[in-house]
Amino acid sequence: MLTIVGNISITPYGKTRVMGIINVSPESFYKGSIIRQEDDIQDTIIRMQDQGVDIVDVGGMSTAPYLKTLVPKDLESKRLHNAISAIRQISNIPISVDTARSDVIRSLLKLEVNAINDVTGLKYDKKMPGLAYEHDLPVILGAYLSDRENLYGDGDIQDTSSLLAESIRIAKKSKIDDDKLIIDPSIGFFRKEGFNQFYSKTQGMDWYVRDIDIIANIKLLTSLKKPICVSISRKSFIGSLFGLDVEDRLIPSIIAEMYSVMKGASLLRTHNVKETRQAIEMLEMIR
Repeated sequence: MLTIVGNISITPYGKTRVMGIINVSPESFYKGSIIRQEDDIQDTIIRMQDQGVDIVDVGGMSTAPYLKTLVPKDLESKRLHNAISAIRQISNIPISVDTARSDVIRSLLKLEVNAINDVTGLKYDKKMPGLAYEHDLPVILGAYLSDRENLYGDGDIQDTSSLLAESIRIAKKSKIDDDKLIIDPSIGFFRKEGFNQFYSKTQGMDWYVRDIDIIANIKLLTSLKKPICVSISRKSFIGSLFGLDVEDRLIPSIIAEMYSVMKGASLLRTHNVKETRQAIEMLEMIR
């Protein structure tokens, strides 16, 4: 299955692609990814391109389950509009927008956005599937347990696969082409409790055990026959497993990313473009 985002092809059996993270939300968990001024955003894009980034993912509101970070849609749209406008002044790089709200995407369509990164897998906002179809936008489908779905498990790989399959069905029902879909197992978004509507409430194993279980078994998601995106970079499960602050999580992040690539991931969403690209090139040489 081949998915095109802008001018970048993403396929389960092709070149591993790197998606760099730009956050214009001051509440985001990794402060090193927060860039708000136009000059700083442009400098970051130039640096990422020099480091080998393929796509940038721009977020205007943190959806981390453990943070109270919900902001009005108008504010999220304004943040994103300013950031994407700054990028488009200097670059045609493919841009993915990290949001679960269709009104936010609609406000940005004139800025030449190339994909939607929906952590809720088209389940939160019922208008999102139609918008994606109407504007022929690829969608990164996050694994998400909505209120209407019955799940009494713990978000393990079988649960995650079922939730992603449901998002694929929603996309098909809205006539979104198969080749517009990428799947993401949503590392960090399965919790017993949280402070927003964008995480999956589960029971059973602890969330950090769930996350490492997903990475260990990520090859099973290849049965869904979609490109797999993983967003592992500096996530809190690494902190919980090793007692590391966010600034010290680079090496475990890279190791988990490369394991995921070896087992079928083809898109890495990361704060660490330079290091991730170098690791991919080394892995390709070894292969």
